[in-house]
Amino acid sequence: MTFDFDKILHSDNSDHKGESRFDSKFLEKVYGGDVLSFWMAETDFPCPPGINEALDKMAGKASYLYQFKTDELRQSICNWFQNRHQLKLDPAYLLFTGSVMNGIAAAIEEFSANESGVIIQPPVYQEFKSTIVGVNRKVIKNSLLEQSGKYTIDFTDLEEKASDPTNSILLICSPHNPVGRVWTREELSKIIDICKNTQTLLLSDEIHSDIILSNNSFTGVMSMGENAISNSIMIGSPGKTFGIPGISDAFLYIPDETMRLKMNERIHRYHLLKSNAFTNVATIAGYTHDGPWLDAFLKYIENNVEYIHGFLKDHIPQITCSIPEGTYQVWLDFRKLGLDVHALRALLSQKAGIGLNAGYGYGREGAGFARMNIATQRIVLTEGLERLKKALDNFQYENPS
Repeated sequence: MTFDFDKILHSDNSDHKGESRFDSKFLEKVYGGDVLSFWMAETDFPCPPGINEALDKMAGKASYLYQFKTDELRQSICNWFQNRHQLKLDPAYLLFTGSVMNGIAAAIEEFSANESGVIIQPPVYQEFKSTIVGVNRKVIKNSLLEQSGKYTIDFTDLEEKASDPTNSILLICSPHNPVGRVWTREELSKIIDICKNTQTLLLSDEIHSDIILSNNSFTGVMSMGENAISNSIMIGSPGKTFGIPGISDAFLYIPDETMRLKMNERIHRYHLLKSNAFTNVATIAGYTHDGPWLDAFLKYIENNVEYIHGFLKDHIPQITCSIPEGTYQVWLDFRKLGLDVHALRALLSQKAGIGLNAGYGYGREGAGFARMNIATQRIVLTEGLERLKKALDNFQYENPS
Protein backbone atom coordinates (compact mmCIF):
# COMPACT_ATOMS: atom_id res chain seq x y z
CA MET A 1 0.00 0.00 0.00
CA THR A 2 1.23 3.49 -0.82
CA PHE A 3 0.47 6.65 1.12
CA ASP A 4 0.31 10.17 -0.32
CA PHE A 5 2.02 12.49 2.17
CA ASP A 6 2.33 15.26 -0.41
CA LYS A 7 -1.42 15.90 -0.58
CA ILE A 8 -2.29 19.24 1.01
CA LEU A 9 -4.68 18.64 3.89
CA HIS A 10 -4.86 22.12 5.42
CA SER A 11 -5.70 24.89 2.93
CA ASP A 12 -6.60 28.53 3.43
CA ASN A 13 -10.23 27.60 2.80
CA SER A 14 -10.32 24.91 5.47
CA ASP A 15 -12.37 25.45 8.61
CA HIS A 16 -9.78 25.81 11.37
CA LYS A 17 -11.93 27.23 14.15
CA GLY A 18 -10.74 25.89 17.46
CA GLU A 19 -7.61 24.27 16.02
CA SER A 20 -4.69 25.60 18.02
CA ARG A 21 -2.14 25.60 15.22
CA PHE A 22 -4.30 27.17 12.50
CA ASP A 23 -7.11 29.21 14.09
CA SER A 24 -6.49 32.79 12.91
CA LYS A 25 -7.58 34.40 16.18
CA PHE A 26 -5.36 32.06 18.15
CA LEU A 27 -2.38 32.78 15.89
CA GLU A 28 -3.02 36.49 16.28
CA LYS A 29 -2.80 36.04 20.03
CA VAL A 30 0.35 33.91 19.90
CA TYR A 31 2.29 35.55 17.05
CA GLY A 32 0.63 38.90 16.50
CA GLY A 33 -0.67 37.95 13.08
CA ASP A 34 -1.18 35.18 10.56
CA VAL A 35 1.89 32.99 10.07
CA LEU A 36 2.83 29.82 8.25
CA SER A 37 2.50 27.43 11.16
CA PHE A 38 5.39 25.15 12.13
CA TRP A 39 5.05 25.37 15.88
CA MET A 40 2.84 22.67 17.38
CA ALA A 41 3.98 19.05 17.46
CA GLU A 42 1.34 17.50 15.23
CA THR A 43 1.20 16.37 11.62
CA ASP A 44 -0.31 17.86 8.48
CA PHE A 45 -1.28 14.45 7.13
CA PRO A 46 -4.53 12.48 7.17
CA CYS A 47 -4.44 9.95 9.97
CA PRO A 48 -3.74 6.33 8.93
CA PRO A 49 -6.30 4.30 6.98
CA GLY A 50 -6.91 1.77 9.74
CA ILE A 51 -7.83 4.53 12.15
CA ASN A 52 -9.97 6.36 9.60
CA GLU A 53 -11.91 3.19 8.86
CA ALA A 54 -12.47 2.52 12.57
CA LEU A 55 -13.63 6.10 13.18
CA ASP A 56 -16.02 5.97 10.22
CA LYS A 57 -17.50 2.75 11.57
CA MET A 58 -17.94 4.24 15.03
CA ALA A 59 -19.50 7.41 13.62
CA GLY A 60 -21.95 5.24 11.70
CA LYS A 61 -23.31 3.81 14.92
CA ALA A 62 -24.79 7.24 15.75
CA SER A 63 -24.86 6.23 19.41
CA TYR A 64 -21.98 7.01 21.75
CA LEU A 65 -22.33 5.44 25.15
CA TYR A 66 -20.06 5.35 28.19
CA GLN A 67 -16.87 3.42 27.55
CA PHE A 68 -14.22 1.55 29.50
CA LYS A 69 -10.76 0.27 28.63
CA THR A 70 -11.23 -3.23 27.26
CA ASP A 71 -8.86 -6.16 27.31
CA GLU A 72 -8.64 -5.80 23.53
CA LEU A 73 -7.37 -2.24 23.86
CA ARG A 74 -4.81 -3.15 26.51
CA GLN A 75 -3.59 -6.08 24.45
CA SER A 76 -3.29 -3.96 21.30
CA ILE A 77 -0.87 -1.66 23.14
CA CYS A 78 1.18 -4.60 24.40
CA ASN A 79 1.23 -6.25 20.98
CA TRP A 80 2.50 -3.02 19.43
CA PHE A 81 5.37 -2.74 21.90
CA GLN A 82 6.26 -6.38 21.38
CA ASN A 83 6.27 -6.11 17.59
CA ARG A 84 7.73 -2.62 17.30
CA HIS A 85 10.21 -2.51 20.17
CA GLN A 86 10.63 -6.18 21.14
CA LEU A 87 9.41 -5.21 24.60
CA LYS A 88 7.04 -7.53 26.45
CA LEU A 89 4.51 -5.61 28.54
CA ASP A 90 1.88 -6.94 30.91
CA PRO A 91 -1.57 -5.48 30.11
CA ALA A 92 -2.44 -5.58 33.81
CA TYR A 93 0.20 -2.92 34.50
CA LEU A 94 -1.47 -0.29 32.28
CA LEU A 95 -3.39 2.70 33.66
CA PHE A 96 -4.97 5.47 31.61
CA THR A 97 -5.36 9.25 31.86
CA GLY A 98 -6.76 11.90 29.55
CA SER A 99 -3.31 13.03 28.39
CA VAL A 100 0.37 12.49 28.99
CA MET A 101 0.57 15.68 31.06
CA ASN A 102 -2.45 14.57 33.14
CA GLY A 103 -0.53 11.44 33.99
CA ILE A 104 2.71 13.27 34.75
CA ALA A 105 0.97 15.82 36.97
CA ALA A 106 -0.88 13.07 38.86
CA ALA A 107 2.31 11.04 39.35
CA ILE A 108 4.24 14.06 40.63
CA GLU A 109 1.49 14.86 43.12
CA GLU A 110 1.18 11.26 44.25
CA PHE A 111 4.86 10.45 44.70
CA SER A 112 6.39 13.69 45.99
CA ALA A 113 5.76 16.19 48.76
CA ASN A 114 4.66 19.80 48.38
CA GLU A 115 7.58 22.10 47.49
CA SER A 116 9.91 19.17 46.84
CA GLY A 117 12.08 19.20 43.75
CA VAL A 118 11.45 17.58 40.36
CA ILE A 119 14.52 17.33 38.13
CA ILE A 120 14.20 18.08 34.41
CA GLN A 121 16.76 18.31 31.60
CA PRO A 122 16.39 21.62 29.71
CA PRO A 123 16.06 22.73 27.04
CA VAL A 124 12.99 20.51 27.35
CA TYR A 125 9.27 20.46 26.57
CA GLN A 126 7.90 23.63 28.11
CA GLU A 127 4.89 21.99 29.78
CA PHE A 128 7.21 20.11 32.12
CA LYS A 129 8.08 23.30 33.98
CA SER A 130 4.55 24.70 34.08
CA THR A 131 3.16 21.38 35.31
CA ILE A 132 5.74 21.08 38.07
CA VAL A 133 5.06 24.63 39.22
CA GLY A 134 1.32 24.06 38.90
CA VAL A 135 1.36 21.21 41.43
CA ASN A 136 3.47 23.26 43.87
CA ARG A 137 6.81 21.56 43.28
CA LYS A 138 10.18 23.13 42.54
CA VAL A 139 11.86 22.91 39.14
CA ILE A 140 15.40 21.56 39.49
CA LYS A 141 17.50 21.85 36.35
CA ASN A 142 19.94 19.22 35.15
CA SER A 143 20.74 21.16 31.99
CA LEU A 144 21.89 19.20 28.97
CA LEU A 145 25.40 19.83 27.70
CA GLU A 146 25.67 21.13 24.14
CA GLN A 147 28.70 21.10 21.90
CA SER A 148 28.47 21.77 18.16
CA GLY A 149 24.77 20.95 18.16
CA LYS A 150 25.15 17.62 19.99
CA TYR A 151 23.43 17.30 23.36
CA THR A 152 24.50 14.99 26.15
CA ILE A 153 23.54 14.48 29.79
CA ASP A 154 25.58 16.04 32.58
CA PHE A 155 25.71 12.95 34.78
CA THR A 156 27.87 14.54 37.47
CA ASP A 157 25.31 17.29 37.95
CA LEU A 158 22.43 14.78 37.76
CA GLU A 159 23.89 12.65 40.51
CA GLU A 160 24.43 15.72 42.67
CA LYS A 161 20.84 16.92 42.18
CA ALA A 162 19.36 13.45 42.69
CA SER A 163 21.40 12.96 45.86
CA ASP A 164 19.58 15.87 47.47
CA PRO A 165 16.76 14.16 49.44
CA THR A 166 14.42 17.10 48.75
CA ASN A 167 14.50 16.18 45.05
CA SER A 168 12.42 13.03 44.75
CA ILE A 169 11.61 12.70 41.03
CA LEU A 170 13.49 12.82 37.73
CA LEU A 171 11.29 13.57 34.72
CA ILE A 172 12.91 12.73 31.39
CA CYS A 173 11.77 13.17 27.82
CA SER A 174 12.65 10.08 25.78
CA PRO A 175 13.19 10.73 22.89
CA HIS A 176 14.04 14.26 23.87
CA ASN A 177 11.82 17.11 22.74
CA PRO A 178 13.03 19.54 21.36
CA VAL A 179 16.68 18.56 20.73
CA GLY A 180 15.86 15.23 19.06
CA ARG A 181 18.17 12.95 21.04
CA VAL A 182 17.31 9.27 21.34
CA TRP A 183 18.99 8.18 24.54
CA THR A 184 21.28 5.19 24.22
CA ARG A 185 21.10 2.12 26.41
CA GLU A 186 24.30 3.25 28.09
CA GLU A 187 22.88 6.67 28.90
CA LEU A 188 19.66 5.19 30.25
CA SER A 189 21.62 2.71 32.33
CA LYS A 190 23.48 5.57 34.03
CA ILE A 191 20.21 7.43 34.64
CA ILE A 192 18.58 4.36 36.16
CA ASP A 193 21.56 3.58 38.39
CA ILE A 194 21.60 7.14 39.72
CA CYS A 195 17.85 7.07 40.39
CA LYS A 196 18.01 3.71 42.13
CA ASN A 197 21.00 4.66 44.28
CA THR A 198 19.44 7.95 45.34
CA GLN A 199 15.86 6.66 45.68
CA THR A 200 14.69 9.07 43.00
CA LEU A 201 11.57 8.05 41.08
CA LEU A 202 12.06 8.06 37.31
CA LEU A 203 9.18 9.31 35.15
CA SER A 204 9.83 8.69 31.46
CA ASP A 205 7.72 10.55 28.92
CA GLU A 206 7.93 8.27 25.87
CA ILE A 207 5.21 9.82 23.71
CA HIS A 208 7.68 10.08 20.78
CA SER A 209 9.00 6.53 21.19
CA ASP A 210 7.77 5.46 17.75
CA ILE A 211 9.19 8.50 15.95
CA ILE A 212 12.73 7.17 15.53
CA LEU A 213 14.69 8.27 12.48
CA SER A 214 17.37 6.79 10.22
CA ASN A 215 19.41 4.02 11.81
CA ASN A 216 18.72 5.00 15.41
CA SER A 217 16.96 2.60 17.75
CA PHE A 218 14.77 3.38 20.73
CA THR A 219 15.36 1.94 24.18
CA GLY A 220 12.48 2.28 26.63
CA VAL A 221 13.03 2.37 30.36
CA MET A 222 10.95 -0.78 30.80
CA SER A 223 13.52 -2.76 28.83
CA MET A 224 16.30 -1.81 31.24
CA GLY A 225 15.98 -4.51 33.87
CA GLU A 226 14.75 -4.79 37.44
CA ASN A 227 16.10 -1.46 38.71
CA ALA A 228 14.06 0.36 36.10
CA ILE A 229 10.98 -1.81 36.46
CA SER A 230 10.82 -1.33 40.23
CA ASN A 231 11.55 2.39 40.24
CA SER A 232 10.09 3.86 37.04
CA ILE A 233 6.83 4.89 35.42
CA MET A 234 6.57 4.99 31.63
CA ILE A 235 4.02 7.34 30.05
CA GLY A 236 2.98 6.91 26.42
CA SER A 237 0.28 7.69 23.88
CA PRO A 238 -0.60 6.96 20.25
CA GLY A 239 -1.06 10.70 19.66
CA LYS A 240 2.31 11.42 18.04
CA THR A 241 2.67 7.98 16.48
CA PHE A 242 -0.42 8.28 14.30
CA GLY A 243 -1.00 12.05 14.22
CA ILE A 244 -4.16 11.95 16.34
CA PRO A 245 -3.48 14.28 19.31
CA GLY A 246 -7.04 15.63 19.17
CA ILE A 247 -8.63 12.25 19.97
CA SER A 248 -5.94 10.32 21.86
CA ASP A 249 -5.47 9.81 25.56
CA ALA A 250 -2.44 8.39 27.39
CA PHE A 251 -1.33 5.31 29.27
CA LEU A 252 0.97 4.80 32.23
CA TYR A 253 2.88 1.57 32.59
CA ILE A 254 3.63 0.84 36.26
CA PRO A 255 5.01 -2.62 37.11
CA ASP A 256 5.41 -1.89 40.84
CA GLU A 257 2.15 -2.94 42.46
CA THR A 258 2.26 -0.46 45.33
CA MET A 259 2.82 2.50 43.01
CA ARG A 260 0.21 1.23 40.56
CA LEU A 261 -2.46 0.95 43.25
CA LYS A 262 -1.72 4.46 44.50
CA MET A 263 -1.87 5.91 41.00
CA ASN A 264 -5.07 4.04 40.25
CA GLU A 265 -6.67 5.49 43.38
CA ARG A 266 -5.63 9.02 42.41
CA ILE A 267 -6.88 8.63 38.85
CA HIS A 268 -10.30 7.56 40.11
CA ARG A 269 -10.38 10.07 42.96
CA TYR A 270 -10.05 12.99 40.54
CA HIS A 271 -11.85 11.36 37.60
CA LEU A 272 -8.80 11.76 35.37
CA LEU A 273 -10.05 9.18 32.91
CA LYS A 274 -13.28 9.23 31.00
CA SER A 275 -12.91 6.87 28.08
CA ASN A 276 -13.96 8.22 24.70
CA ALA A 277 -15.50 5.88 22.14
CA PHE A 278 -13.53 7.35 19.25
CA THR A 279 -10.30 7.33 21.26
CA ASN A 280 -10.64 3.66 22.09
CA VAL A 281 -11.31 2.44 18.55
CA ALA A 282 -8.61 4.71 17.10
CA THR A 283 -6.04 3.33 19.54
CA ILE A 284 -6.90 -0.29 18.79
CA ALA A 285 -6.96 0.27 15.03
CA GLY A 286 -3.69 2.20 14.93
CA TYR A 287 -1.75 -0.26 17.03
CA THR A 288 -3.25 -3.22 15.15
CA HIS A 289 -3.21 -2.12 11.50
CA ASP A 290 -1.17 1.01 10.87
CA GLY A 291 2.45 -0.05 11.26
CA PRO A 292 3.03 0.19 7.46
CA TRP A 293 1.68 3.74 7.47
CA LEU A 294 4.11 4.67 10.25
CA ASP A 295 7.03 3.18 8.31
CA ALA A 296 6.16 5.34 5.28
CA PHE A 297 5.60 8.38 7.49
CA LEU A 298 9.04 8.04 9.07
CA LYS A 299 10.67 7.78 5.66
CA TYR A 300 8.93 10.99 4.60
CA ILE A 301 10.16 12.75 7.76
CA GLU A 302 13.71 11.51 7.15
CA ASN A 303 13.58 12.98 3.65
CA ASN A 304 12.30 16.27 5.08
CA VAL A 305 15.19 16.31 7.54
CA GLU A 306 17.67 15.75 4.72
CA TYR A 307 16.01 18.48 2.66
CA ILE A 308 16.01 21.14 5.38
CA HIS A 309 19.59 20.35 6.35
CA GLY A 310 20.71 20.77 2.74
CA PHE A 311 18.66 23.94 2.25
CA LEU A 312 20.20 25.59 5.31
CA LYS A 313 23.70 24.56 4.28
CA ASP A 314 23.30 25.86 0.71
CA HIS A 315 21.16 28.96 1.23
CA ILE A 316 21.16 30.05 4.90
CA PRO A 317 24.48 28.84 6.34
CA GLN A 318 24.23 31.21 9.30
CA ILE A 319 21.41 28.98 10.60
CA THR A 320 22.32 25.42 11.50
CA CYS A 321 20.58 22.37 12.88
CA SER A 322 21.77 19.00 14.03
CA ILE A 323 20.21 15.90 12.49
CA PRO A 324 17.47 14.71 14.89
CA GLU A 325 17.65 11.10 15.97
CA GLY A 326 13.95 11.09 16.85
CA THR A 327 10.75 13.20 16.84
CA TYR A 328 9.57 15.20 13.83
CA GLN A 329 11.10 18.46 15.01
CA VAL A 330 14.32 20.19 14.05
CA TRP A 331 16.14 22.38 16.56
CA LEU A 332 17.37 25.42 14.66
CA ASP A 333 20.39 27.36 15.91
CA PHE A 334 20.16 31.13 15.24
CA ARG A 335 22.92 32.19 17.63
CA LYS A 336 25.24 33.38 14.85
CA LEU A 337 22.78 36.20 14.16
CA GLY A 338 23.53 37.72 17.54
CA LEU A 339 19.88 38.57 18.25
CA ASP A 340 18.23 38.65 21.64
CA VAL A 341 15.12 36.56 22.12
CA HIS A 342 12.71 39.41 21.32
CA ALA A 343 14.51 40.42 18.12
CA LEU A 344 14.67 36.81 16.96
CA ARG A 345 10.98 36.33 17.60
CA ALA A 346 10.19 39.49 15.60
CA LEU A 347 12.41 38.35 12.75
CA LEU A 348 10.67 34.99 12.49
CA SER A 349 7.03 35.91 13.02
CA GLN A 350 6.85 39.46 11.66
CA LYS A 351 9.48 39.55 8.90
CA ALA A 352 9.53 35.90 7.80
CA GLY A 353 5.88 35.24 8.61
CA ILE A 354 6.55 31.80 10.06
CA GLY A 355 5.45 30.44 13.40
CA LEU A 356 8.17 28.52 15.24
CA ASN A 357 8.50 27.65 18.91
CA ALA A 358 10.90 30.10 20.55
CA GLY A 359 13.82 28.24 22.06
CA TYR A 360 13.76 30.16 25.33
CA GLY A 361 10.34 28.65 26.01
CA TYR A 362 12.16 25.39 26.72
CA GLY A 363 14.38 27.08 29.31
CA ARG A 364 17.12 29.69 29.18
CA GLU A 365 19.31 26.98 27.67
CA GLY A 366 17.22 27.31 24.50
CA ALA A 367 17.81 31.03 23.96
CA GLY A 368 18.98 31.61 20.39
CA PHE A 369 17.26 28.48 19.13
CA ALA A 370 13.81 27.71 17.73
CA ARG A 371 11.92 24.46 17.20
CA MET A 372 10.39 23.73 13.81
CA ASN A 373 7.78 21.04 13.23
CA ILE A 374 8.55 19.38 9.89
CA ALA A 375 5.72 16.82 9.76
CA THR A 376 4.29 18.63 6.78
CA GLN A 377 4.24 18.48 3.00
CA ARG A 378 7.48 19.30 1.20
CA ILE A 379 5.86 22.23 -0.61
CA VAL A 380 4.85 23.79 2.72
CA LEU A 381 8.29 23.22 4.17
CA THR A 382 9.86 24.81 1.10
CA GLU A 383 7.68 27.90 1.42
CA GLY A 384 8.65 28.29 5.05
CA LEU A 385 12.36 28.00 4.29
CA GLU A 386 12.09 30.45 1.39
CA ARG A 387 10.34 32.94 3.67
CA LEU A 388 13.12 32.53 6.19
CA LYS A 389 15.80 33.00 3.53
CA LYS A 390 14.13 36.18 2.25
CA ALA A 391 13.88 37.59 5.78
CA LEU A 392 17.54 36.81 6.43
CA ASP A 393 18.60 38.37 3.12
CA ASN A 394 16.83 41.58 4.12
CA PHE A 395 18.24 41.32 7.62
CA GLN A 396 21.78 41.10 6.23
CA TYR A 397 21.13 44.11 4.00
CA GLU A 398 19.92 46.19 6.94
CA ASN A 399 22.76 44.97 9.13
CA PRO A 400 25.81 44.75 6.85
CA SER A 401 28.13 43.99 9.74
